[in-house]
Amino acid sequence: MSIPRSDSRSLPVDRVTRLRRRVLPTLHRIKEPLGGFAVCTLDPAEYVGTVPRPLDDVREALRRMEFEREPIASLKRRSDGRLSAGSWARRESPLAEKQLHVTLIRDAPGTVELFAHREYSWLTHPYRHYTFDGWEPEAGAERMRDLLAEHDVPLRIE
Repeated sequence: MSIPRSDSRSLPVDRVTRLRRRVLPTLHRIKEPLGGFAVCTLDPAEYVGTVPRPLDDVREALRRMEFEREPIASLKRRSDGRLSAGSWARRESPLAEKQLHVTLIRDAPGTVELFAHREYSWLTHPYRHYTFDGWEPEAGAERMRDLLAEHDVPLRIE
């Protein structure tokens, strides 16, 4: 399986994202014949909306909402081949059962698309997390919209 390269809309990205883009497609090619994955396509049900702000501003807003970078997550891509510009998770505590996972995709200059889902935390339920048990895209997208509204982050739903 060929993993598409990102186009110019997803550059520049941070070092963690660049590393994930280099390593995870190779890991995916190793895991895929064994039934595993390290790269996956975003589900349309995960779509939160588009934030009309630069990538760095969106990252800062996520930090204020108590999200943390999630370098362990699979590399996400849109159906058009654009790759994630970051993966973030929010948990009530390190031992929480569930987490809210958000993926950032660079769109037009100065805009970022957000995709989110609720799922079991890989820290407390690694197998359930990996097998998508309890995966909730609609609940995650709705919760993310609520958080953005609570923190006065503008959002367009297209």
